[in-house]
Amino acid sequence: MATETDIRLRSWLDANQRDREQMCRAVLALDQHYTDVRPRHPSGGPDGGRDIEAVYDSSRAAYGAVGFHNGANDSDEQKKRIRAKFTSDLESALKAKSDLKVFAFLTNVHLTMGEQSEMKEEARKGGIQHCDILDRERLRIELDSPAGFFIRFQHLSIPLSEAEQASFLARYGDRIQEVVSTGFQRIERTLNRILFLQEATDVLSGIYVRFRLKESYAATDIGHFRAFVSLYLRAITHDILGIWFGSTDKPDRFRDEIPLKRDVPGIAAGIATGQWEKHVRLPQHGEDDDGDPEATEDTTNALDSTSSYETDDDHLNLVGGGSSIGLDPVPAITVHYTHDDALIRFRPRIQLRDLDDCSLLPLMNLSLAEKIDTIEVLANGYKLAHIGPEDFKIDRSAFKSEIDQSFSTEELADPWVRLRPAGLSSAFHLRFTYNTPKRLFGHQETTDLLDKNMR
Repeated sequence: MATETDIRLRSWLDANQRDREQMCRAVLALDQHYTDVRPRHPSGGPDGGRDIEAVYDSSRAAYGAVGFHNGANDSDEQKKRIRAKFTSDLESALKAKSDLKVFAFLTNVHLTMGEQSEMKEEARKGGIQHCDILDRERLRIELDSPAGFFIRFQHLSIPLSEAEQASFLARYGDRIQEVVSTGFQRIERTLNRILFLQEATDVLSGIYVRFRLKESYAATDIGHFRAFVSLYLRAITHDILGIWFGSTDKPDRFRDEIPLKRDVPGIAAGIATGQWEKHVRLPQHGEDDDGDPEATEDTTNALDSTSSYETDDDHLNLVGGGSSIGLDPVPAITVHYTHDDALIRFRPRIQLRDLDDCSLLPLMNLSLAEKIDTIEVLANGYKLAHIGPEDFKIDRSAFKSEIDQSFSTEELADPWVRLRPAGLSSAFHLRFTYNTPKRLFGHQETTDLLDKNMR
């Protein structure tokens, strides 16, 4: 005998795609394997086979698609349409992310175990390692469990019986009371904010920008590469206005002190790193600004140059470089700028908070830019920014760099491009006023060995 939940799943949300997707998102989030479950288009609209995006087992991207049928009656014709919808959404998801390994499909049509096995086999042939099929019966089971009672009430308007209320409170009553009495999430956000503002006064150890690629490429597919970042501070700090850093192939490219350079091209043979700074000397306290007209003119020119910093690299000074082993395969390319002195700090240095409102612009060769999926900015154990594939665009307009002399004509035939925000801004900005960076690890407490021995 069909339950009220089963009956309403068939037709209650007919033509209401928005509520269908929101209910399915909430049901999928009940599975502890899925975290950060979110709708791709909360208000509806074309989604390319990705109604839901999530993280599976804390490490792998997962896409979910919703295929509901108006007035579901499990006829052969309806099952045929749902199977076609599954195939179409799977193909669209794989087209959007060719290395996708986790896919979920939610439908209000009942499917036999054999039919579900066939769909999972189809997904496996497409490269999917884990495929979840949540048909109407599976949805009913989740919605009729204590964890799903409120989802059922919100989207299907099925009230909780007295027995269900007792079951729900027995399972979640203590947790609800804790949230109500402590406002835990609000307190946690506030504490995270306070912790960041305190640690932002630490000296900047270094900046890391990780370019995650659309897939793990063989080194031969990368070939010659140039991945650099231009960063300009909001305020001149310790005479530093701008920073330029990155990496390329040929590990000794920037090491002029080596007579016999390793000149083998390609990322597998080794990686060269370099970092530059644009220095602007401001008058120090007690100095007469008019006492040295030439210095004043230089400072003014340097300040004026910030309005066109993308092409004006005349004041870049090499402050560090090195080499590292190569990569093969290549899932990501990370570039870094090391700021703090290695052993003893002889001079004042930039603090993490000095990056507030700075502008950041990635620059690289075109063939590499076309392989970029996401960009992450990290510093001092914090993730400062996460830039997804929909957040940037490739600016192919021509420009030259001061370090062009380090590359051959053949290498520069793969032209420089810039990755700009998809919106109206010309560069990305790190703004701590509006966002609290995410701490990547927790603190460890020192073990009290005396107390342990006394117990």
